[in-house]
Amino acid sequence: MLPVAARSANKRFLLAIALPADTATKNCTDQSEHGRLAKKWQKGGSGVVHMVCAITRHVAKKLTNISDLRLIRWHDAFAFRYRAFKHRGTPIYAFATITLQQLGCFNAEDTSWEWLKDQKNSRLQRFLKLEQNYLANQLSKPKFRKVERTFNIELRNRLARDDFSIPECIGKYEYFMRQAPGENFPVYYRRLRNGVSDPSATLTPEEIVLNQNAEPALNHEFHFVTAMKVSPDARQLLLVVENDREQCQVVLKDLESGKLQFLANVPNIKNVEWSSAPEPHRVFYFTKVDAHGRPFAVYSFDVATHAQRLIYEEQDKAFYVDLSQTKDAQFVLVNCNSKNTSEIYALQSHDIQAQPQCLRKREPGVLYFADHAVGQFYVVTNADGALNYKIATCKWKPEATKALAFSPWKVLIPEHEDVKIEDVDLFEKYLVLYERVHSVPRIRVCALGEENGVTSPHFIPLPKEHEICRVSPGINRDYQSHCVRFQVSTPLVPEIVFEYDMKQQNLHVLKETQLTDRSLKQGTKCKRCQTATPSFYEPRQFLCQRIYVIPTMKSPGVKIPLTLIHRRNLVYNGQNPTLLIGYGAYGTNLEADFELEHLSLIERGWVIALAHVRGGGELGLQWYHSGKKLQKCHSFEDYVSCTQHLFDIGVTNPKRLAGKGVSAGGLIMGYVANAYPQLYQALIMKVPFVDILATMEDATLPLTIHEYDEWGDPREKQVREYIRSYAPCENVVDNQVYPAMFVTGSINDQRVQFWEPAKWMYQMRKVQSLLPKRDKRLMMLKMTQDEGHFGGGGRLEQLEESAMEIAFLYQALKLPISHK
Repeated sequence: MLPVAARSANKRFLLAIALPADTATKNCTDQSEHGRLAKKWQKGGSGVVHMVCAITRHVAKKLTNISDLRLIRWHDAFAFRYRAFKHRGTPIYAFATITLQQLGCFNAEDTSWEWLKDQKNSRLQRFLKLEQNYLANQLSKPKFRKVERTFNIELRNRLARDDFSIPECIGKYEYFMRQAPGENFPVYYRRLRNGVSDPSATLTPEEIVLNQNAEPALNHEFHFVTAMKVSPDARQLLLVVENDREQCQVVLKDLESGKLQFLANVPNIKNVEWSSAPEPHRVFYFTKVDAHGRPFAVYSFDVATHAQRLIYEEQDKAFYVDLSQTKDAQFVLVNCNSKNTSEIYALQSHDIQAQPQCLRKREPGVLYFADHAVGQFYVVTNADGALNYKIATCKWKPEATKALAFSPWKVLIPEHEDVKIEDVDLFEKYLVLYERVHSVPRIRVCALGEENGVTSPHFIPLPKEHEICRVSPGINRDYQSHCVRFQVSTPLVPEIVFEYDMKQQNLHVLKETQLTDRSLKQGTKCKRCQTATPSFYEPRQFLCQRIYVIPTMKSPGVKIPLTLIHRRNLVYNGQNPTLLIGYGAYGTNLEADFELEHLSLIERGWVIALAHVRGGGELGLQWYHSGKKLQKCHSFEDYVSCTQHLFDIGVTNPKRLAGKGVSAGGLIMGYVANAYPQLYQALIMKVPFVDILATMEDATLPLTIHEYDEWGDPREKQVREYIRSYAPCENVVDNQVYPAMFVTGSINDQRVQFWEPAKWMYQMRKVQSLLPKRDKRLMMLKMTQDEGHFGGGGRLEQLEESAMEIAFLYQALKLPISHK
């Protein structure tokens, strides 16, 4: 299930912010393996694993209830990838800085950057090798290593060693996962449902659904499991496995024999859904991708005969195609989405010869997302100017012709000016709406009454201390249940899994995450009783507040939400080290949820600030539209306004302020680096979208045409000149003192091409080479060889990456590790 304001047919976004975690998580948690890696690190070997965690700039837009077993692992925030990054080798050049001569001759009159895009170009290879060795040089310095090690150990000490999920009912089974400390991948299980509510009833025996640790075939090139779908009879399992280049294959597992079958004749796929047709017709549908990675067609596949049939093909290159199954399993939906327009075709799931029937023809600017229950479709849409979305219904008429298969839409819940509908979940007797009011999440429950209406609307009473939070729907695959599950996390409280009884209207906690205090190592025992007594950190010692900033530029009526997290007794004396994070694109919310590394910072007197700038989705579609295309500069202006407000209220000063942006958020960092370098001491730019003009002018790149709705089409002169006015790589200033920077990229990134961060760093090196030594700042480029846009690694590798970022901040801001 994905947020309405952040959906498109690009399924991969599911792994970045909507999915809790990837089944392919690589966790080397056993002490022997960790010791082996540590020895390689000390000897200058290549065994240390690092990763890059990134939010894609190419987000998805679709509404679906996913019957994906992978979602059982819902308690993490991101999906991660495992790959080794060899950065600790002995440097070829023992230099503390990179000179212009080492970069190669730079001709100011030569404006071509084609050499930077060719992976086989010797000049590019030399440049990346120099950067790799420079990074290793910086990381090996005693002070940097000390800070990195301190935080790495601290974060590990707080990490839960055992991983498990609450059982989820799907059909006649309940599914769950567990991951032992020494396992690289979680193991998925199931057991038959008892059919009783007595908690003391004897549980039925468990059986393994998938143990990737024991499947060598799933541990080679295609080893990222991106989808797991159980067949309607619960006898077969469909797996979508992916490599670093985001190429996918389908694997069919027989759950009775355990046999795996790679379906080689189903190449270049992205997503799958089962048909509910009875035996002997076991059929599934899949989306096929083109040469640019765009899912453009839907096929059916007969498991018995391997026969394929084209169901739908999308001709418009701006549209992506995806599949979803309705909550009641009556229909498979073909979702066609551009950045601002939707069209959905419905297939009767039980009829393998069914033809797709359109719910509503596409209209420019009209988005809609559908599900089906109780004999009718429920549609979330912005049609008729409903900028914050409304709920409509329509019925399928099986006796009608193809063109008139659905009744006219009837408004069920109208739009409200101050309430943004972000997601919905359907049950047989209830409709659950995930809403946002003035950037604050809430959950509304409506009973589905007769005559297609709703009755008894009420709100789930979330704890008041969780007002500033992230709310995520659970799997909730039990269509007939009267209980809904969801997760809540705040910047100060790790994820809590709640279950709400919609019939009895009571709320209770199923699972909550506990963290040990950073000062207490795991295994510490109580002196009096000699038993393990971890000390848990106390959230009440910290403060999370949301204030509203008036833009420094003229924007009547605009107030920018700014979230501040810090110690409760912190004094605004203008000296507090501060990390200001921004994103502001695709209508995606910059969520205020828990980040382990942020806790370590705020305990030491840092302030974490989240700038919810225009272009994001916190205040509805209007907020999003005012930060895209020819209004994109509002995102930058809002970020600068938040920066200035931090100075005005005495939170920090430019020497103690760092900025951070991921992917499209990196565009903001690049802009402020050029235009306002004096305001920031350091910037973290992860897979930054900094060469936007070159990317948007190249229609041969994956996703470029799809992105016209977000950034504009540079073939139009006005758009091209507007993009040029803010594009970071087009506005580098010679002889300017830039902030310190930590920049990441990946050779295999299909969303932000590797040459974007490489070009940006090359330009920074050129500028720095002409500055006196006193004006040169720390510049680090981490370019991985075999990761994608979403990085790589498991939970331990994630913490290593976070520790590296923190060490960079301490180095750039010249802070002692003992800073309080």
